[in-house]
Amino acid sequence: MKPAVMQFSRIGQQQQPLLVVDDFIPQPEQLIRYALQQGDVRQAAGLYPGLRSAAPAAFSAFLLQQLAQPIRDCFGLTPDQLQQVQSYFSLVCTPAAELSLLQSIPHFDRPCPDQLAAIYYLCDEQHGGTSFYRHRSTGYEAITPERQNHYQHALHADVQKHGQPSGYICGDTPLFEVIATVPARFNRLVLYRCSSLHSGDIGPDYQYDLNPLSGRFTIASFLSATSG
Repeated sequence: MKPAVMQFSRIGQQQQPLLVVDDFIPQPEQLIRYALQQGDVRQAAGLYPGLRSAAPAAFSAFLLQQLAQPIRDCFGLTPDQLQQVQSYFSLVCTPAAELSLLQSIPHFDRPCPDQLAAIYYLCDEQHGGTSFYRHRSTGYEAITPERQNHYQHALHADVQKHGQPSGYICGDTPLFEVIATVPARFNRLVLYRCSSLHSGDIGPDYQYDLNPLSGRFTIASFLSATSG
């Protein structure tokens, strides 16, 4: 059993915190076996382009317990500020031609810098990692409540000028530029602020695979003070 290896960095001009943890769980294969036994798998609500089902509560508890000190050190947040963790098995399956506008650009999970999000990989590098972006016309790398209206108006103007993006974003575009990329790796967890602009790296030739044993299978987690 390998010990977890943590790497902390600050990315972009706004120096957003980013934590990467390799070998996060001692026996990750148990999570895949658990997922294969689940029956409540459905199309995700919101922007996620694929299927989701609830991950075990033990995963959320382990995440919060194992990362309590790194979260304090790297993000300046204490355990009482992140009492709620919601985790979902996630499997990309929406063809690029069927994506909405908001699914074709980087997104932020919530405009809340004091909440965190994580992606945990149960697949390897062939399925693409996660990139973080800067919005060119505003310079924003994270969206806060104070920035949200300005960002939305600027994004509308961008689409009017450059046309509507299509397909999955995977690299620089006229609207966005990459500020950091974390490759996928089995048993790797990536932790960042919910407000950071980011997207999965899903190339135009990606072969959609609905098998958790061979597809782009991850767990998405959201850490907040309450379930709301």
